[in-house]
Amino acid sequence: MAGRRRFVLIVGLTALAYWLAAFVSLKISTYVVGVAAAVWLAAGIAAFASLRFGMVAVPGVLLGSFAANSMILPPAPALAISCGAAMGAALMPWLARQLNPFSSALDYVGSVAKFALVLAPLGSLTSAVVGTLTLYGYSLLPLEQFGRAFWVWWLGDILGIYLLAPLLLTASRWDLLPTSRRARIEGLVLILAMLLLTRLMLQYVVPMRPAEIVLFVMLPGVLWAALRFSITGASLAIFLAAPILLGMALVSYGGINPTTTPQDVFGLQVSMIVMAMGGLFVASALTERRYSEMRLDMLANHDPLTGLPNRSYFQDFLGHTLARAQREKMQVSLLFIDLDRFKHINDSQGHEVGDQVLRIVAGRLDEQLRADDFVARLGGDEFAVVLMHPSTSRAASRVARKLIQALSESFKIEQRRYAIGASVGISVYPDDAQDANTLLRQADLAMYQAKQRRSGFEYYSDELNTRAQQQLMLENGLRQALDRKELTLVFQPKVDLASGRVVGLEALIRWMSRSGSLVGPGHFIPVAEETGLIVPIGRWVLRAACEQWVAWRDAGLAPPPVAVNLSPRQFGDERLADDIDAIVRETGMDSSYLQVEVTESAAMENPERTFAMLDALRQRGLHVYIDDFGTGYSNLGQLKRMPIDALKIDKSLIDDVLFEGDAAEIATAVIRLAHALNMRVVAEGVETPEQMAFLKARDCDEIQGFVVARPMPPDKVSALFTQTFLMV
Repeated sequence: MAGRRRFVLIVGLTALAYWLAAFVSLKISTYVVGVAAAVWLAAGIAAFASLRFGMVAVPGVLLGSFAANSMILPPAPALAISCGAAMGAALMPWLARQLNPFSSALDYVGSVAKFALVLAPLGSLTSAVVGTLTLYGYSLLPLEQFGRAFWVWWLGDILGIYLLAPLLLTASRWDLLPTSRRARIEGLVLILAMLLLTRLMLQYVVPMRPAEIVLFVMLPGVLWAALRFSITGASLAIFLAAPILLGMALVSYGGINPTTTPQDVFGLQVSMIVMAMGGLFVASALTERRYSEMRLDMLANHDPLTGLPNRSYFQDFLGHTLARAQREKMQVSLLFIDLDRFKHINDSQGHEVGDQVLRIVAGRLDEQLRADDFVARLGGDEFAVVLMHPSTSRAASRVARKLIQALSESFKIEQRRYAIGASVGISVYPDDAQDANTLLRQADLAMYQAKQRRSGFEYYSDELNTRAQQQLMLENGLRQALDRKELTLVFQPKVDLASGRVVGLEALIRWMSRSGSLVGPGHFIPVAEETGLIVPIGRWVLRAACEQWVAWRDAGLAPPPVAVNLSPRQFGDERLADDIDAIVRETGMDSSYLQVEVTESAAMENPERTFAMLDALRQRGLHVYIDDFGTGYSNLGQLKRMPIDALKIDKSLIDDVLFEGDAAEIATAVIRLAHALNMRVVAEGVETPEQMAFLKARDCDEIQGFVVARPMPPDKVSALFTQTFLMV
């Protein structure tokens, strides 16, 4: 139903517009036998409608042409001429499809060349041939006037297309027109100058034919419009030149009629065609250049992946917004957005899927914000939103909740569904900062707070700044700790529940600062992870543990295997296996006595990479433990395939086995699962005899915790190598 209405509307409007344009043309410029007009504006309507709406407009051309020609001709020749006009209109969109690429907005030189040199001439030629042959066939056109009528008809159609079709086709590009007051005044002055000069030359310059006025007055005016006002301005100037000139000719000479010499008619037509072509080609060339500049500007100021403003554009915009907010006594809220779980999707599914996720995120952010809000991609999976608003406490909270909700909705890519989240940090001008850089840094701090608390969004506070300063000091101290040899190892024994013998040691790092204070790993390990220092620190721990084990062996002791923890970042380092090879070789460590512990979450984050890395470690004779088991998201099918020697039950489960039935059931299930998969089980964090008895009753293999011994320095832990503990 909607398609039928559209068809009727296009046909009706095209027919009406064609009839009106034909009526005007017949009144102002009828030249041969009362039918052929020097300027046939109706051809411009036909060209526009067919190029804009396709074949749907052709019936409208047929009806409009028949209605116009029926006013001056009998029905039969009027219908034949109308069929010729419809054929010419149908030919143009067909040719446009064959000559792709073609832009109907005429904003490229290639499109103007196809329009001006192929579509318009051939479409007009079809109409002129059918029209003149029809007139001659019905004895309405003497043979001696056939040639003149054909040329007037053909050139009149071409001229009508040049004058009217570009104006209508380029109407969609009005956004390219300058809109300043100065530009409007300049355009008005240009039109008045064309009117005045045309009038003066017709009255005082004798003999001065209209064709010469076109070349000396209209053409410079059109070129000026093309240079200053883009393709749309040039099209408007071309269209206005026709009524100015024809109107002046009508006032001065009574219009264009059979008494006008053929030379004047042809000269006028050709000169106006040259004027139109010159204006269109110049304007399209400048528009194409402007597009190139816009593309360069887009590349410089926008993110090519999402199309959002980039970091450079964002910083400029934020600076201008803060200056405006200061003038207008407004507030500015800056939302710093970091995606959750994006890295996992990007690493596991590849950058192509990751790029699609970022485009989806950009689209959702843009949809949720108002037209005067600003969103940019700062890089990676970080985005920023700038809101300017009246002074209100926590005005950005509603927007932050809305954005988090929108980003948390799942989406589908290539038959697979994904879900991410977002953490948002908010800082406010002028409450938190007065300049753009500080405001951005504070929003970044608030975002990290939101990510750590998993609260969705957080506002900046002075406490965050103090904490950031402390963290920076901690980071700087940690960088120096390696060089100053402030790091040390302590060892916690693992005891076999059946024999009571020490069957392993876990190497744990401690930091004794130069001030003499002991910094716990809970304080500096997260900083090391975030800054990447965990990789060299982990390498140091591995070397120090191997060196200590070799020292015990060389001293005649019988040290049990020693285990080192691999952080997620260290475990993902491609050089890990090579580092282990070098350390084992340089220290003389027996690799069969070296154990590595990987957290459950790190092992399951990227199973394919984990398989490859664990296999490489096993080939080197190392034993692999999955640490903190029970806190992650293990896939049992994948766990079964992994080359793992043992599972370590997380302390959080052991703490509750005596008080919570769920914890007891989970711990029991983990032990049974490990034994079913031919793995040993180590319970860590065992602190009471009751917990030890519970685990022994359920056939747990090893325990580790304060009930046996606290972490001890190397010289003290070695005394436990031959000791047998009573496991009651």
